[in-house]
Amino acid sequence: MDRIESVGQPGLGMAQRRWMLGCAGAALVLLAGCGSSGSSGSDTASVRLLNASTGYPSLDLALGTIATNTAITPGAAGSYANVATSGVSTVITATGSTAALSSISRSFTKATHYTLAAYGQAGALKTVIIAEEVAAAASGQASLQMLNLALDAGSVDIYLTGSTDALADATPVATGVAGGGSAPFTTLSAGTYRLRVTGAGDKTDLRLDAQGLVLGSTQVATLLLSGGVGGVLINSVLVQQQGTATALNNTQARVRVVSALTSGASVTAQVGGTVVAAGVTAPNIGSYAQVAGGGTVPVVLTVNGNAVAVASQPLPAGGDFTLLLWGNAAAPQVTRVVDDNRYPTVAGNAKIRLINGTTGSATALTLKADFSAVAASINPGQASDYGNVTANNAMRLDVSSGSNAALYSLTSATVAAKGLYTMYLLGDSAAPVADFRRDR
Repeated sequence: MDRIESVGQPGLGMAQRRWMLGCAGAALVLLAGCGSSGSSGSDTASVRLLNASTGYPSLDLALGTIATNTAITPGAAGSYANVATSGVSTVITATGSTAALSSISRSFTKATHYTLAAYGQAGALKTVIIAEEVAAAASGQASLQMLNLALDAGSVDIYLTGSTDALADATPVATGVAGGGSAPFTTLSAGTYRLRVTGAGDKTDLRLDAQGLVLGSTQVATLLLSGGVGGVLINSVLVQQQGTATALNNTQARVRVVSALTSGASVTAQVGGTVVAAGVTAPNIGSYAQVAGGGTVPVVLTVNGNAVAVASQPLPAGGDFTLLLWGNAAAPQVTRVVDDNRYPTVAGNAKIRLINGTTGSATALTLKADFSAVAASINPGQASDYGNVTANNAMRLDVSSGSNAALYSLTSATVAAKGLYTMYLLGDSAAPVADFRRDR
């Protein structure tokens, strides 16, 4: 169960702060203290939808039987609609669909504005509702609360600095904010900031770097961090209290090279001008490097010092990718693999896939976990989708070709809950190099 810590208006006592976790759809409800900016005397509340999800490109909100916000794209918010204060059915659907992604009956406080933010991956939509009646900040200052809705990214530190300030010298405005957690309101000088988010306690683990976060004088705002499509990089939305929503999204992608070429081949690769492999010897499983994403990115590849013609690769921002180099070093082939580094949605599960980087045979491979197929008919140069398995400290893993005996077996593999694993078979198919490793 994801927990959001108590947040509210700066200076309010604990009795005036509260948090509540809804059952259906794991809806996280944040209720801040009431100020004076609501519709005084009204018997209704005002609600709008914010789309902070990477899984749904367009969302609709119905309050009761009335569609109030339609076709809300990621990073955007709809217009406020007036609703009753008790027993209000809030239903979120993908635009063009009638199937409810979230359907929760809620109660609201009269004369209060709310932003209902939808976030999370496809098939696991969650919601958080933010009351927007916090008293204005002092002149020349702004009040900012921060919510980490990037559940797959883990705990993070958040930095707001000048545009050219070195991160090494910066002090975070919030530290160790867990996925599903929050940092309380902090007071900052009004101005324009550079937003950087790192893994908790590690300034070298940069998850988001975005210029142009604007905080106006007396302003109250909420910064929502949301997960990128790969699960590790982060996007964000700055929501002005009763005002606009501004997306501050990632422009980077993460790429690594897995060289399954014939043994001993030396590989150097640049993606979008960034070196992601420098003279590595096959077989080799590289580490991720961040590159400029968001479109089709050029790849420069040399094998044993010889240039290899490679098509530019589509690398959407926020995603994780593996460039699998396979085949004979004299005629290498390249496959772009989309890596889903998001955690399993079921507690106690792990995710496992197979990458077939073998050369010299056209035979497809099958991976079994405890004698049940996790991936089947995976051809050379291909990767399977992830299969969900129940975590097990002594799991048997077998890779075979057709009905033949196993090419490789592990009789007692440790597969931890929430772990993401890949079984690699690389190199000559007659004697492949196998490597079962945890990617996250």
